[in-house]
Amino acid sequence: MNNELITYLDWVLALFYILAIYAIASLIKARNIKNNPIYRYFLGGLFAKIIGGVSLCLIYTYYYDQRGDTMSYHTDSSVLLKLLFKSPGDFFRMWFSPMTNELRSIFSSDTGYLNYGRDASALMVVRLLVPIKLIGFDSYLLSSILMAVVSYTGVWKLYSLFCAHYPSLYKLFAITVLFVPSVLFWGSGLLKDSWTLAAAGWYTYSFYQIFINKKSIIFSSISLMIASGILILIKPYIFLGLLPGSILWMAWSRLSNIKSQFLRIISAPLILVTGLGLGFFVWSLTSSNLGEYSSMDSMLKKAVESSEDLKQDYYQGNSFDLGKFEPTLWGLVSKFPIAAATGLFRPLPHEANNVVMIFSGLENLVILGFAFFVLFRKPKAALVSLFGNPLVLFCLTFAVFFAFSVAISTSNFGALVRLRIPMIPFFLSGLVLMEYGSKSSKASHNART
Repeated sequence: MNNELITYLDWVLALFYILAIYAIASLIKARNIKNNPIYRYFLGGLFAKIIGGVSLCLIYTYYYDQRGDTMSYHTDSSVLLKLLFKSPGDFFRMWFSPMTNELRSIFSSDTGYLNYGRDASALMVVRLLVPIKLIGFDSYLLSSILMAVVSYTGVWKLYSLFCAHYPSLYKLFAITVLFVPSVLFWGSGLLKDSWTLAAAGWYTYSFYQIFINKKSIIFSSISLMIASGILILIKPYIFLGLLPGSILWMAWSRLSNIKSQFLRIISAPLILVTGLGLGFFVWSLTSSNLGEYSSMDSMLKKAVESSEDLKQDYYQGNSFDLGKFEPTLWGLVSKFPIAAATGLFRPLPHEANNVVMIFSGLENLVILGFAFFVLFRKPKAALVSLFGNPLVLFCLTFAVFFAFSVAISTSNFGALVRLRIPMIPFFLSGLVLMEYGSKSSKASHNART
């Protein structure tokens, strides 16, 4: 085992980086906490992310013996960093252009070769990591710390959004957004999931600012485009999961602003049809960049192929089986209940076969218990909250359909626990709103929808 990936110098530099991050974060907290009490969790949430990123770094260095996607992202971004110093012109050509055989020829034994040279989405992550690796002196440990900070920006924006609507629930939202263990672990290191988690948070916050709150339009438009671009280029299905939910959120918010019940009933079909039409329009505009997700047929085919691949023996039996299904719309719909439940709540403790999976199983057991408590203790009140609150509708629509889409295309628990993390803060926060939103609506509901 070669453990020289993390040296004593890395640990010394990490201490200085953490002190610098603490100093900057403390200034941000001091400037905001008087007017916004949610900043009491700003430092705690940030350092929980850093601990998550460092934990993933250490586990993949020592427990998994430097194997896995995170190591490939580390080595590939190091290759690009070497190319930057050796030939800046070639680096920027490669940075801004799709990978071609001509561009592959610019790599040599001096720079090293890319593991992800033919995987466009993974290569996008590698490109994004180069500035982080540059600031982190090409250190795996330092880069993991910096990646956690970058990812935290999107998570904090999502937390801020929930708290802006329900200020009195900021402690509960801290638990559901900032301190979920699996989200901290899988969403803080050198992985796709750290970027997509941050992008999902920025997308949601920016969408709200533009189409519902109608403030900071220019900045929010830029951040929405960047977040959407990252999602489309890395994991298009997350963008496709967010899109219909956010359109429904916007449409339902417009409907909620109509005071007359008669006018709401008359306007509802028009607003919803307009919202869905806008969603299809956006999909059509971005379809050329969605690859295998650009049409229903290609998505269905991708789901079946991925599901079958992840059942193979080389995944060491760490798999589940939803049963065979045809690559048709009906075949997909027939698996909706079991796939959605799997994506939301599995693996459970008895399905875990390693240390990391045991922790995920225990967390899922808590999530399952909380969901049962909220949904079945007062089912009528839960339904009223679901369809009466646009934010709840958005959160649970995204969470359920995202969980379904991940589970239907993934038959491996190891992949599932990682892929599902973007929906967890939305799902848990939606459940919190269903349980506590109606109780605090008169006293603390500051909804702008």
